[in-house]
Amino acid sequence: MEVQKLLELRKILEEKIAKLQQELSLYTAMLEVLDKAIGEKSFTTAAAAQQTAKPEAVEEVRGRGGEVYATAEVYNNYLYIKFKEPVKLDGLFKRFFLDKFLQKYRDEDVREARQGALKQEEVLRYEVEGGEGEAVALKIYNYRTEERKREILRVLRWTLEKVYSG
Repeated sequence: MEVQKLLELRKILEEKIAKLQQELSLYTAMLEVLDKAIGEKSFTTAAAAQQTAKPEAVEEVRGRGGEVYATAEVYNNYLYIKFKEPVKLDGLFKRFFLDKFLQKYRDEDVREARQGALKQEEVLRYEVEGGEGEAVALKIYNYRTEERKREILRVLRWTLEKVYSG
């Protein structure tokens, strides 16, 4: 008789464990759904935020003959430059504009950041958009001053004149 009661107790415990495991699975699934919904509602990626932001100004980068080489959307902390034609990354544009000209500003900012005059996240940086050895757009973050912005666009105009005419 005692063995019979122990078997009944074992059966009750097995049923209870199975029921709790089902409940646990249900709660875990509910958590996953909630996490996904929270992530979609409260977290906006930087790219999505930039897509919804409106530029403060839009400037055309024109050659001396008046042809439009690029359009520069000016935002508070970055420039978004869209080229009218893809720019090859194996020539003057990369060697001069990216590796020499923009790098000079970046080096200045890094030096200021080391001295504590600038935060690390305020250092100039850029991202090239495109593929297959070509750039279709360029984002330049932390240009910081109106003077720098003008100089960047002036040197870009000169560079694109050389690239597109050569």
